[in-house]
Amino acid sequence: QTCALPISATQSALSTKIEELAASITADEAELKAATDIRGKEAKDFSVEEAELVETVGTIGRAVGILEKEMAKGSSMLQLKNAGNVAQALAVLVQASAIGSADATKLTALVQSSQESNDSDDDTGAPAAAAYEGKSGGIIDILGDLLEKAEQQLEDARKKEQTAVHEFEMMAQALKDSIKFATKDTAAAKKNLA
Repeated sequence: QTCALPISATQSALSTKIEELAASITADEAELKAATDIRGKEAKDFSVEEAELVETVGTIGRAVGILEKEMAKGSSMLQLKNAGNVAQALAVLVQASAIGSADATKLTALVQSSQESNDSDDDTGAPAAAAYEGKSGGIIDILGDLLEKAEQQLEDARKKEQTAVHEFEMMAQALKDSIKFATKDTAAAKKNLA
């Protein structure tokens, strides 16, 4: 009879351990699934953002190249030289079939967005629109600034994604290790219980 009590206590302790390990495994598996789902959504969002930024960088880069080439032609692009702002310059390029209307529309929207951003950041009280007036050299500078900003956004987005992937992989590995060891401990406890 004195042996029955320790055996019963051992069985109870092993059963409790098995239950705790099963709960731990279930929690870790749920956390891993949730984290994997979130990472999948983040990866999709990044993919969309990256594609948009790559397209923007390409569009601006092409526009700058075309503007520089057209300005080098001299008198053949007199209208371009006399363009008072980016929108007018892009309209001239569309008419000359140098760039597509979709690219011109996108570039105009980017410039306007940048202008609005500069207007809200402008503490001097001077109208930011004045910065967009001038000859094509100014227009090229404006687009060059937009290109730099777009490239920086792309670089920042890629770094952020790389960090998120690394953090996910570290957490996922820790959870997988926890599940692996808990499963091993469960098997040992079940064997001892038997």
